[in-house]
Amino acid sequence: MTSYDPPPAKKEGLPMIRPARRLTSREFNALSHGERLEMIRTAEGRRKFDLILEAHDAERLVRRLPSQEVYLLIKELGKEDVSELIQFASTRQITAFLDLDCWDGDSFVADRALEWLLLILEAGEEKVYEAASELEFELLVLMMKKLILVTRGPEDYLDEDARLEAVQRDGGYEIEYRQSGEGTKVIEAFLDIVHRRDPAFFIHLMDAVRWEQESLLEEEELRLRSGRLQDMGFPDPFESFAIHAWLDPARFVPSQWKKGSIPVDEPSEAPGFVLTAARPTGILADVLSGGIDAETCWELTFILNQVIMANRVDMGEAAAVREAMSEVYRNLNLALEYLAENDPNEGARYFSEVHLQALFRLGFSLVLDLRRRARALKASPVGPYLDGPFRALVSALDSATPRFFEGIEDVTRAGERPFAEMRELGLAGEWLDRLEIQRRLFTEVLPIELPAPDDLDLTGCSPDDVADLTLSDFFLTSLANKVLGRPFVPLPIPREELVALHARICLDGKISAELRETTVNWLEAMLPGAGVFGGWCLDLWEEEFCAQPPGELDIPVVSGLILKL
Repeated sequence: MTSYDPPPAKKEGLPMIRPARRLTSREFNALSHGERLEMIRTAEGRRKFDLILEAHDAERLVRRLPSQEVYLLIKELGKEDVSELIQFASTRQITAFLDLDCWDGDSFVADRALEWLLLILEAGEEKVYEAASELEFELLVLMMKKLILVTRGPEDYLDEDARLEAVQRDGGYEIEYRQSGEGTKVIEAFLDIVHRRDPAFFIHLMDAVRWEQESLLEEEELRLRSGRLQDMGFPDPFESFAIHAWLDPARFVPSQWKKGSIPVDEPSEAPGFVLTAARPTGILADVLSGGIDAETCWELTFILNQVIMANRVDMGEAAAVREAMSEVYRNLNLALEYLAENDPNEGARYFSEVHLQALFRLGFSLVLDLRRRARALKASPVGPYLDGPFRALVSALDSATPRFFEGIEDVTRAGERPFAEMRELGLAGEWLDRLEIQRRLFTEVLPIELPAPDDLDLTGCSPDDVADLTLSDFFLTSLANKVLGRPFVPLPIPREELVALHARICLDGKISAELRETTVNWLEAMLPGAGVFGGWCLDLWEEEFCAQPPGELDIPVVSGLILKL
């Protein structure tokens, strides 16, 4: 027997955590309409669909769900598997499906419209007539103009008997179908129902399809669609880019961003998909676990839709929508942790008082600040020569959406992930601080002038590719020259001198403690913090050079050294 989670205990808003006990189908239908609706709103995917089918008032429940929520469910599970939802959906919701799915930029896409027409047809003749008669007339005309071409009307028949026969048969219109095969059959069946159920409406529709100018009709319908989408919680396309606009974190004053009204005018319950599309983390998870009210659900939906439009996400791609919702949650959590300093009570206060769009922008700006710093370092003289983990860090930060390089958290990892917590921002910031010290060390302190990559000639050297040279190579090669009694310059070390160098810097397979202390203190005295870089470079020698037995040093590559072969 099918069983379902029970509705949550009465509390303000939509909960993030539900009890574990499950209800039978009979118990589910014994609940009140509102309780069943609450369960459906907070369910996910196939389970949401199964709950709808199980309900004895499925049509009423579906029509109380936000159009976007039903649309996402259809797209997630596949149109062919959830055709019952079309039968239950209102014409207003079907209009939303067309608005969300059938446009590519400013062009209405006939093939996608035909798919929805087939679903409407499969829902039965009553549904076809309901949709045809209730859809906005201009939208229906545009759809038909994309699918058929009316080449002849009743007035074109010279013979009266032939005209009457044609009118009785098919309204007197000759139609060329722009679709072939099964597509033609779908359109024919749709028009046949409309003609039989309401001949006068059919004539009105065919005349409009015949005489309306497609480009003007498409332009006007695009304008009307924009208004309908705004009623659903979608911003104007140009306004959506404001979601990623910079806000200076240092000057952010929460009291200047008090919550306002949400521009949504859809006669439905608050959306639940914003609570199930992705999982929040950190302090935001604590805030949402207590439940949120309908107004906040709509506010989250509005921000999600801004991100969807700004990132040009396919509105019906479930995985892409989940990622967009994850982006919303990540940036909100960053903002809350930044403002509340990880105090859940303070986080809840900011979440309830501050406009969520401003919080999103604040969180995004915190990440953007790291990207700005990374790009400045990349453009500096040290940029072409960053060592492996630092180069990976800068590369991860220098993208449209900066990402966290996992190698700075765990040296055994090399992946990237989006920033979600202030801890990650802090760690990346610390590494950028280290890079800034390296920049100053090589451009302001050390007697080394880093050459432009195009000016280097590595003929007969190892490494022989400029792309393989790093700051540690320049520093350690210079240090090796100094140890061997030459000036502190990054001139290539002759390979035959490796044994002598090994004897002077290594002791029992490790870097000489005296050399390490002297080098670190020397750097630290010149530039506070530079000793860390020196110690890190010496670790490279210790791990790869000192670990080699002296008798096996006739090797072509030594990490941290530029060799003359």
